[in-house]
Amino acid sequence: MIQIRKMLFMRYFILGTALISSSLFAAFEYHGMGWPAAAANITVIGDPHPDRLLVNPSLMINDVHSQIGLQYQRPFGGLDLQAGSLTALYRIASIPVISGLEYFGDELYSEMILTNGTSWSIDPGFQSGINLGLYHLSIGGFDSRTTLTLSASLLIEISDDIHIGSTLEHLVQMGKTLTIPQRFLLGTEYDAGFIKFMFAIEKEAALPLELCIAMVTSRESRWQLAVGYRDLSQSFSAGWRFTFGKIGIHYTGVLHPDLPVSHGFGLELLLP
Repeated sequence: MIQIRKMLFMRYFILGTALISSSLFAAFEYHGMGWPAAAANITVIGDPHPDRLLVNPSLMINDVHSQIGLQYQRPFGGLDLQAGSLTALYRIASIPVISGLEYFGDELYSEMILTNGTSWSIDPGFQSGINLGLYHLSIGGFDSRTTLTLSASLLIEISDDIHIGSTLEHLVQMGKTLTIPQRFLLGTEYDAGFIKFMFAIEKEAALPLELCIAMVTSRESRWQLAVGYRDLSQSFSAGWRFTFGKIGIHYTGVLHPDLPVSHGFGLELLLP
């Protein structure tokens, strides 16, 4: 535990030093603990859960229901970190829109993200999407930086059972004082009926390629179970999701080899 706190202190020291320069390379590395986290945080493919739609809005299909999602997380339990999110899926005229507000941090360091995304059909079997994200980073309360980014995504239906999703995050950035690395994600899923298998690769600038694998039971059942593994961080994840009527609740846990276990809880409400 002492070593972990020393590591976090050095992180704050390095970030504080970076503020002196004209540009700050933001972290924004924490992956939310919503339902997709149970399946190794594969967010470019899978059931159209609000947490996934924030990353890949092309997953929004014509019959997706309006809903609100609330999340509360304790990342790396014992490190005094807090995280949470509020998401809303709705329509403006006939255009689907996903909006979200996310927070991560503690009394010294905090990240906030405000996201809005939409999608449209290019051709039968092809969906495209874009999302606009406002990123705000604050260190120690004495300085903060903000930037605006534009990301693009795509969903391809190879067949009824095989889908491919892709996202290029932060393709365009507006703001010279805060820089967020571009990130490419590509995933595929195979629906075998009761179980859905997912595989994804992620590549962020200056970081090695990461492979992610997961299995999720059918969303047609009231109870869903999910497990996943990310090879770069060597982290295992698992969780359950229970739905009744227009209400859904879920729990996710992520086991990291060098950090305490992360826990996340969520509530989903389908709107009339």
